Amino acid sequence: MKVQFLLFQNDGDDASHSLAFELPGIPQVGDLVTISRPDQEGCTDFVVRRAQWDLNFPDDHVSHRAGEVVIGTTTAVTVECVFSVGPYSSEEHKRTAPGA
Repeated sequence: MKVQFLLFQNDGDDASHSLAFELPGIPQVGDLVTISRPDQEGCTDFVVRRAQWDLNFPDDHVSHRAGEVVIGTTTAVTVECVFSVGPYSSEEHKRTAPGA
């Protein structure tokens, strides 16, 4: 499942970065997300603050009769994260993380 990550320096700011990943599931609120890159020593750490699901329902009827099955689709999943510093965070990440 394709998941778009919006990365925020602070709670009130606009997103500073956006990254897309193919994931087997959706991180939950409070989860620590660690991103590694082959050209970087250390990693970047973020804490999930919210997940947003954008869904599309193909039928304008509010309800259906028993036995009728209409299935909607997922159009997008966005996970909002705030910067965090972990034990293996890169020096660059530590410098840019608020309060570090």
